[in-house]
Amino acid sequence: MYHQNVAIAKSNRIEIRQFTKEDGGDNDPSLPLLLTLPIYGRPTILLAITFPSVRGDFLFFATDRGDYALISYDDENYDDDDGIAVHSNSKSQDNKESQTSESAAAIVGKQYPVKTHASGTFQSYATNFSSANAECGPLAAHHPKCLALHLYDGYVTILPIHTGYDGSSSSNNNNDSSSSMLRNTGKKGPFGDAFHLRIEERTVLHMTFLLESKGSGGGSSNNISNNNRMYYVPQLALLHQDSRGFQHVTTHGIDVSKKCLIHHSSSSDSNHGNNSSLSEKPSATTMPPIQERLKKSKIDGGSASIVPVPPSRVSSLGGILILGAKQITYHHTKEGITRVLPMGGGGMLLLTCCKVEENEHHDGRNDENNAVQHKYLLGDELGRLHVLTLLRNIKEDGKGDGVITTLLLETLGMASSSSSLVYLKQGSLFVGSQFGDSQLVQVLDSPVPVAAGGIGKEGASGDDDNDGTRNILEETTYIRVIEEYTNLGPIVDFDLRPSGDDTSTKDVTSSSSSSNHTNLHQHRQSLLATCSGVGKDGSIRLVRNGVGMKEFAEVEMPGIKGMWSLRRKFVHEDDMFLVQSFVRETRILGVQNSGGEEDMADEEEEESAALAEVTIPGFDSSKSTLFAGNMLVNGHDLMVQVVQDGVRVVNSESLELVSQWSPFSDEEGDDDGEPLGLITVASANESGQVVIAVHGGILIYLLVEGASSPAIRKVKHTTLDREISCIDLNPFDSIKDENAMDVDDGNTVRKSQLVVVGLWDDFSVRLLSLNESNHLDQVLHINLGVGSDVGDKTGMAEESNEVNGDTSQHMMARSLCLVSLDSIAASSNTHLTKKGASSSAGSKSDMLLVGLGDGKLISFAVSKSKLSNNWSVHSRKEVSLGTHGISLMRLKNGANLKSKASGTCVLATGVRPTIVYLTGGASGSSSNPKLCYSAVSLTVDDEDEGQASHRNITVNAASSFHSSLLFSSSYSTSDTKYALCVSDENTLRLGVIDDVQKLHVTSFKLGMTPRRIAYHEAGRVYCVGCIDGNADGGRGNQIGAEINMGNCVRFFDDSTLEEINRYVVLCRFALVTQSKFIRHLLIFIISSLH
Repeated sequence: MYHQNVAIAKSNRIEIRQFTKEDGGDNDPSLPLLLTLPIYGRPTILLAITFPSVRGDFLFFATDRGDYALISYDDENYDDDDGIAVHSNSKSQDNKESQTSESAAAIVGKQYPVKTHASGTFQSYATNFSSANAECGPLAAHHPKCLALHLYDGYVTILPIHTGYDGSSSSNNNNDSSSSMLRNTGKKGPFGDAFHLRIEERTVLHMTFLLESKGSGGGSSNNISNNNRMYYVPQLALLHQDSRGFQHVTTHGIDVSKKCLIHHSSSSDSNHGNNSSLSEKPSATTMPPIQERLKKSKIDGGSASIVPVPPSRVSSLGGILILGAKQITYHHTKEGITRVLPMGGGGMLLLTCCKVEENEHHDGRNDENNAVQHKYLLGDELGRLHVLTLLRNIKEDGKGDGVITTLLLETLGMASSSSSLVYLKQGSLFVGSQFGDSQLVQVLDSPVPVAAGGIGKEGASGDDDNDGTRNILEETTYIRVIEEYTNLGPIVDFDLRPSGDDTSTKDVTSSSSSSNHTNLHQHRQSLLATCSGVGKDGSIRLVRNGVGMKEFAEVEMPGIKGMWSLRRKFVHEDDMFLVQSFVRETRILGVQNSGGEEDMADEEEEESAALAEVTIPGFDSSKSTLFAGNMLVNGHDLMVQVVQDGVRVVNSESLELVSQWSPFSDEEGDDDGEPLGLITVASANESGQVVIAVHGGILIYLLVEGASSPAIRKVKHTTLDREISCIDLNPFDSIKDENAMDVDDGNTVRKSQLVVVGLWDDFSVRLLSLNESNHLDQVLHINLGVGSDVGDKTGMAEESNEVNGDTSQHMMARSLCLVSLDSIAASSNTHLTKKGASSSAGSKSDMLLVGLGDGKLISFAVSKSKLSNNWSVHSRKEVSLGTHGISLMRLKNGANLKSKASGTCVLATGVRPTIVYLTGGASGSSSNPKLCYSAVSLTVDDEDEGQASHRNITVNAASSFHSSLLFSSSYSTSDTKYALCVSDENTLRLGVIDDVQKLHVTSFKLGMTPRRIAYHEAGRVYCVGCIDGNADGGRGNQIGAEINMGNCVRFFDDSTLEEINRYVVLCRFALVTQSKFIRHLLIFIISSLH
């Protein structure tokens, strides 16, 4: 198994992904996300730095604010018990903990598994001069002795590196974080004091340090004796452009010890011995002889970047590779070699480059000196990937001077237009793109058809073979896309498109006022259509807010009042029965193998199943079910059913009735000794606790118990002042329960300490205690009116046991839900652990959700004081989910029931069904938990339109239902999938909902740059104004092909995104200079055509 980490800078955060590849395996490599670090600022420079005495790499980054930091993964930044990341603090010699630098915490953020070794700002070193920011953006180059950064025009900033740094010290304050000695510990820090050097070159396009031979500061070359080794100061090569537009390459020396720049034309060649604390080896000379210093004037081909090349066997310093638009040039001044590789035709602009390093030994050494060739991967502006091979003068017997003799360029295929390339070993390559989706690709040994490589011909336009010739690059590729990572930017325009059914406007007459029409539209769901990407990566992105439900089965079944799922055994992951409650009856659907008994013996064949109507002998099917669920009591697998006249407990294995309780057979009766009435509402949990309400506002607490034979025992009851409308008995996960029982699958069956009750004609809910007393004592009375939020002030609730508020704007509670929401229910972010594995442990928040009769949902955070054991609520939040009453249902990730990382969220039913979930506050996060809401829409495959669309649905009753037999493998319920059964007035649907997250993005490739987009609802079309970089038959896959810019307007169907028509715009700058009016013009054109 091979692992390698990749750091990616995105906006104001840094993502760490781990490349994993099995040695000799057939499985594709993967690049999962391990860690996301929020950064105060936008990272513009990202470099990996290695110290000889430290295992692993350090990550250096600088932001657009001029701040910088050096960080590394910290093994000691995790708690062994729960894996929660804590902020690392440096310790002084007297073992007293000292505060970590505030600047370091501000840049990186607290509570992440990283250690900040140095941090500071370059602006503090630039107070003695004033200069504009670098014209071509910030540039950086890395040498083992120093970092060179071009941040300001006319200056190069040098940050010395202490090569002997052992990684044991971290920064203590902002000003001293980069000092040569850490004052508290007396040890060397990673960096010395930064300093600025004046340069004559004004427009610097790129820069890099020349590579040294292993004998010149780190090893020995074959043909250079040890006595004649040359130790040079770091040689910084600059690619710059003068005022006349000519480009040149000039090399200067950086004397770190004297903090000075040795100009290329300087004659200084003095020996200065070992007088530098930063240099570990004696210096023989500062600069090469003037005639050997690398320089190249008036470079042809419009160069954009330079790449250092390892030295030959006869040179101490390597040459330079100059990447131009019309030619690639290799130059080495000392060897007198200049190799030019013309690009041909119109050329191409090379954007990125990375070296292919495969010739590594097991001990990590890279034998570049004996390599016959050097390979580099190049990416151009059209997304093509090329491999550049530099052949060296080394014979088969290993003899030769090793100078570069030949340059060869081969095109591999098409990928996204790259902003960075990272070679990940074993033929895998990460293509980072600011213009489209980033990709993980595999470089193949032999070509395959383009379709097999996973890349279409979006970049081509016009006829494929106008001149009768064939371009093999359009048909085959050496690139196979393994995975793509969505990137919405750059977004240049967008428009809103209603995605929900406009059922409300059907009754609108022509005389309706505009204000009424607006009110009818305000609750319609919309999606965002964006113009994203540049060039061949241009696309239309449909961004949808909410959660889509993929429907697997639909049956007409009117009149469902409630639904519950049951497992055949408590420890099973799959649900077996779906209990449906109707008026005066109960029906049960069960999972049955569709192949019959004879097919079940063949385990190798894929199993399939169907839902069919079944019976459970112990259940009463002639009455409406008020509650059904699984129980585990003293090792007994049980099912419970609550109907109007009693509670029934059934053995899960035999499905036979084992115990029952009826309010009519209760000898105690109510408080006056009168017989109890019918059961109106009920709730139970897995531990055997049952709470029911009967007529007269009587609340009864029952308990299923018994070691040998389960039985139902009435524990206590109380009478409230009004009829009970709803109750809930779910236990909180975060509250410790001494009587909790561990199950074999790793779960814990907990008993609830509270029952929450809502009353009719009352605008409040009440929390009652289920302790050992003889009464159901009220511990908190929560008024649902406006102004009832007490925030974090729990004393008010503790003193008066009531949270007051204005009740004039609310209806009574119709549904209650006690739940422990965990942020990992919707979070895809994982974090590193000590052993390098990923952890997704998230924070839990105990919540009380209240669904009202007018469609409002109110949420409270519930807490219990450790000192006084008093309960309180805070953080009140209210949202409107429609105008009808809503019901609340806990939704557990069924595919991961055994995992502690499984998530819980809540589904609120109604005319706008909504998933309620928690984000933020997870392990390693400095943000507080946030309650989020995502609307659920139905994903419908329209046969006429040929594509899925999202439509609004109404949910009256719902239940989670997970079954690995019912769902196909492509839509199996994984860690991020939730299976649901939902019903409205007439239809029962079974399906799987999308990942619980805010945004869902769908992409449609255009193959050109989109500039403007408009949507016409009546015509149901998108109109997109584009700039076509391959107009007039230009071939995007052919090197050197002529590229002609042209404008066009394209029309797409809003459902299938198939192109309906295309019009060429003769005015070249119409879509740019007339951008203010283009949207109205496009809408006018669509209306005219319609």
